[in-house]
Amino acid sequence: MSMIIVGVTLIISLSFALILVISRERTQRRKIQAAKQFHEAVWNNAHEFIFLIDKSLNISHTNYYAVCNLPVNEERKHFGDILQCRYARELEKCANNNKCNGCLIRSKIENLFAEHTSFNNLETAMDIQFASRPSGVYNMLVSGRYLVLDKKEYVLLTVHDINEEYELKSSLKHSNEKFLCFFDNVTVGCAICDKDGKLVEVNDTYVRYMGIQSKEDAVNLLNIYTNPCVNEEYKDMMKAGIPISGEVKYDYEKINQSYVKSCHQDVHYFRFIVNYMRDSHGAVENILIIWVENTLIHKTLRQNATFREMITYASSISKIGFCSINLVKNEQLVTPEYLKNLGVKEGTNLRHIFSNLEHAHAEDREFFRKYVERAFYEKMEPLEKNVRILIDGKYRWIKQYLIQQTFDPENKAVILAGVNVDIDAQKQTEEALREAKERAESSDQLKSAFLANMSHEIRTPLNAIVGFSNLLMNADSKENFDSFKQIIEQNSALLLQLIGDILDLSKIESGTLEFIWSNVNINAMMYDLEKVFQLRNKNNPEVEIRFVPGLKSCIIRSERQRLIQVISNLLTNAMKFTTKGSITMGYEQRGDGMYFYVRDTGCGIPKEKQEQVFQRFVQLDSFKQGTGLGLSICSSIIKIMEGQIGVTSQPGEGSTFWFTLPVKPIIGGDNEGEIVRTMENY
Repeated sequence: MSMIIVGVTLIISLSFALILVISRERTQRRKIQAAKQFHEAVWNNAHEFIFLIDKSLNISHTNYYAVCNLPVNEERKHFGDILQCRYARELEKCANNNKCNGCLIRSKIENLFAEHTSFNNLETAMDIQFASRPSGVYNMLVSGRYLVLDKKEYVLLTVHDINEEYELKSSLKHSNEKFLCFFDNVTVGCAICDKDGKLVEVNDTYVRYMGIQSKEDAVNLLNIYTNPCVNEEYKDMMKAGIPISGEVKYDYEKINQSYVKSCHQDVHYFRFIVNYMRDSHGAVENILIIWVENTLIHKTLRQNATFREMITYASSISKIGFCSINLVKNEQLVTPEYLKNLGVKEGTNLRHIFSNLEHAHAEDREFFRKYVERAFYEKMEPLEKNVRILIDGKYRWIKQYLIQQTFDPENKAVILAGVNVDIDAQKQTEEALREAKERAESSDQLKSAFLANMSHEIRTPLNAIVGFSNLLMNADSKENFDSFKQIIEQNSALLLQLIGDILDLSKIESGTLEFIWSNVNINAMMYDLEKVFQLRNKNNPEVEIRFVPGLKSCIIRSERQRLIQVISNLLTNAMKFTTKGSITMGYEQRGDGMYFYVRDTGCGIPKEKQEQVFQRFVQLDSFKQGTGLGLSICSSIIKIMEGQIGVTSQPGEGSTFWFTLPVKPIIGGDNEGEIVRTMENY
């Protein structure tokens, strides 16, 4: 009887054990399946090219076609064939060209198979043709690793565009003030050195990485140039001010011997990123060093050497955000970079992000909300969209990709994979280039219009001078002689005025027009102008020219010659269009500035033409002599003096041309101590 009981008990125990084993196996299978799906998402959406190469140098697996959004070409077997190397294309196959014998990448791959080693961050160049980029010579950063999968030998090769990486790094630069606000709170080690390599600031994570007791043990005591674990090549690059993105093997035994006492004893690996804080002249003031713990990744690579570890390592270099989510089960895998690029905190649910995209611009939200809603019920094409994300109070451009990787609602598998990258710097560059192009086109149009008008304006008085000079030689009476002489003198004066205006305009455009600042007695200056223009107007007694002072005494700090030039131009313009009545000039103090005016009782200006009078070569009456540049020059001078200019007019009643200057009257002073400036000083 006891034997039966023992047997039953044993059977029950074995049953429970079997159930437990089966349950664990099912759980493990689910985890493996989820990991496999995540690995495939990362593989197909990695920013750089990844190649799995067998011992025959054939490509066993690659993400090239997925990255370039191209159909798979089974005929391309080798590295050079897939990347469309120029030498491979010439003879239709990689390794057939004599140039292939000197291919650095090919020789490195062969060495990996022979020596069972690895290499990282090999800089090289290849004349290739990317699917989505112009063909030509591209500089690349290549890493390779020998590995064995399913008892077969392979080399895992990653190819990264160095220029793009540098552009991404440059967008990460911040001012010292902003940087120091979160310096101690980031989860990576940060150290700031002076230009001589001495550590001047470190964060808590750096202290923990180094295994020292406090910041005081590092700041002002340690020097990056004496650190035995930082290779000499990196030190030379830092001294030259060259940005670095590489890896450091940190041997704490070596550190303890010659550098600093650390509580760590083993070997750690760090991602080593170096950038620089420069002064206004571009000289290096401080060196910023970021340490990212990579030890766990290295340990995993050494222990498992699996497909997942290789892809994880490759994606960590890219600095691009990745995600994968099962919409039905609400299961997700996401990198911190992905959430950071969307302006949300780590741990935020992806379904919530896609449904709301609360940090995105209102015009960009609907694209993703509708895509996610439809992805539940139908097969979707990949989505690629540039969106504006509000980060730190400013909208930044983020390129966002979404791919429906799996659509199997019956088995509760509707999986989306996503990739995003910050392209704000690229957008800013594109906008700057567009604006520069528009400015260049506008400048070219203005130049052409200027030359055309100048040709006409100069030819008119010259023709008059030449024509009437010939008539003058054959004048048959003193009356005709005097008339021809007067016409020649008038057109000569007009030509001289035109040349003078062109010279002034040229100086304004080039920024070389001189401004001599002094104490100006406004009343004295205006009375002098009144006398001059009364003499010029002596033949027209029906028009009175007078000055109305606004203050009993008025002295301002200004540019006397330019004031005279502007007011003279306004008076000359008023005399052309006033046949009777009066021309009044004066000034007033208004607030913190001065208001000058020239008022006439002339023919006036139609409202539709009032906005055009300050443009170049605009003449309201083609029968009146003039260059068409005077008012334009007046407008430019007043703007340089930080004032405003304008006109109010009523046809048949007259016009008032006015300008303001941001100056106050001062008491005393003279014309000594003049200050000479050009437009370049403004």
